[in-house]
Order: sequence, then C-alpha cells, then structure tokens
Amino acid sequence: MPRIKLVVVASDQLSRDSLRRSLGAFDATFECAGDFACSHAVVRECRAVSPDVVVFDLSGRTTLELLALHELASHSAWALLVIANRAPDHVLEELVTRRRSGFFSRSNSLEALAQATTLVALGGSFFDGPLHELLVRRTMRTGEPLLSQRERHVLQLVAEGYSTKEVAEILHLSIKTVDNYRTSLMQKLGVHDVVRLTHYAIRTGLVRVA
Repeated sequence: MPRIKLVVVASDQLSRDSLRRSLGAFDATFECAGDFACSHAVVRECRAVSPDVVVFDLSGRTTLELLALHELASHSAWALLVIANRAPDHVLEELVTRRRSGFFSRSNSLEALAQATTLVALGGSFFDGPLHELLVRRTMRTGEPLLSQRERHVLQLVAEGYSTKEVAEILHLSIKTVDNYRTSLMQKLGVHDVVRLTHYAIRTGLVRVA
C-alpha cells in the first residue's frame, strides 16, 4: 500500500492532536502532514502541503466550522472525510455529490476510521450514520438493490481496479470474505463479471470517472 498523506482539521487542538496521533499509530501507511484549525486560511494551509485526504472533525458549534468545511469541499484536490454525530442536510447533500468523500459517525471505532480514511483517499466513499440513512432512502425511492455498507466498500474498490487480495488488505478482511462479498454483489445486481460491476458502480455514482 502506498503512503497516504493526510491533514486533520478541527476547531480545538485536543481533537486535532488525538486524531493525528491515533491514526498515525494505528496505520503506518498514514503520513500526517499537518493539523489546522477551522479558519478562513484553512484551504490555503491545505494547499501548501497537498494532502491526499482531509479528515475534518465537525463539532457543529460554530458557523466558522461550516464555512471552512464548505470551502474544503469545494476543492477536488483532496479527498474529504467528515467526522460528526450529525450535520445539516445541505452538508450531507454536498458530501453525497462530491467525489472522494465520506461521513463518519463518532459511535464507530478507530479501526473503522482508518478504513474510511483509506477508502476516500483511494477514490471511494464511506457513508455512515445519517449520510448512510439518506442514501438508503434514496435507494428505496429509485428501486436500486440495497447494498450493505461493506458491500458498497468492496464494490468501490473492485471498480477502482483493486485485486481481491488488495481489497482484503485495505479492509482488513480475509480473501475468502472478500470473495463472498463479491459473490453477494453479483447476485444482488444480477451481473456476472467485474466489468459489469464497474459499469454499475459508475452508473450509480459510487465510482466516478475522472
């Protein structure tokens, strides 16, 4: 796995220190290039270090946080992962339509956070908490097959061209488990090869062509 350069953005220093140290200690592929406060200068600060992914801890206490998040989401140079218990609907909608983005619930684990960070950095997405619920409602309206969170992750990575072994390494699963998810995906979607899986992922916006 190549190294993933990340920056941490949060209103308070304690959150920034905690995320930076936790992610760095958990996964050696992460290289923390900096941590920044929510400010009007945050986009400029991120541009200066060119991260693969911005991990944004949204407490929701200040308007400046939402302004900083909007500015970061407006730039496609980096992936964006937002950590929060809840967020305004317009933030969720922005993340759904943005390439390489995710929403991560605080009720989840550090291992899941590391996986989510890797997924969005590699071009996929991670939908947790209220964002996942929003997507489930959309899926029910459109009549598309309802995929589990893990099935979506496997589909994203397969469609991005990763092998079964690489998917297993990224998601910390066995190769047999990944094979089982691929079989389940093909059965649900009614397809029988990786090419058609990829076409489905592109058509539904799960993976976007650059």
